[in-house]
Amino acid sequence: MVLGGIVGLVFDASALIDIADADPALLTAIAREIAPVIVPTPILAEVETLSETDCETLGLTLLEPSLAQLSEASTRRGRLSDEDHLCLVVARDHGATVVTSDGALFEACRASGVDVWRGLRPLIKLVELGRLDARAAIVTVRTIRAANSYITVSVVRAFVLEIRTAARKARRAR
Repeated sequence: MVLGGIVGLVFDASALIDIADADPALLTAIAREIAPVIVPTPILAEVETLSETDCETLGLTLLEPSLAQLSEASTRRGRLSDEDHLCLVVARDHGATVVTSDGALFEACRASGVDVWRGLRPLIKLVELGRLDARAAIVTVRTIRAANSYITVSVVRAFVLEIRTAARKARRAR
């Protein structure tokens, strides 16, 4: 299933780590219910808790970037690391959406016209689709918050509000 024309979701390391460390099975649900989860191999190298075998088992799509993409990504671009720039380039080239918890990458995608979601948005989409219980999503985000200081209390509060709205939307759709 591809949700609303989304070709794929290119996860950066921050979003991949957050979800993989909290509940890796959610990555499978995202790949099945929303869109293919695309992980460029240099991004996977940044994630200590996932291997290529893990990605294959979870149903994630590993992507070996082209030499042209690697070259473009290595050209400094503001505050972006080479890996973050690579996520932007790969998503742009494939017509995909970047998923990130990184503010600089989020803004760079917007400035470049590349579709971008905050790292918790896939969980909201799963709740909207009725594929993830709202309470489970909130527990997951609290688990992520405990491990990631960039996910602030205000981010969690905003997420809880969006999750409740998504859950109401899912109930109405049944």
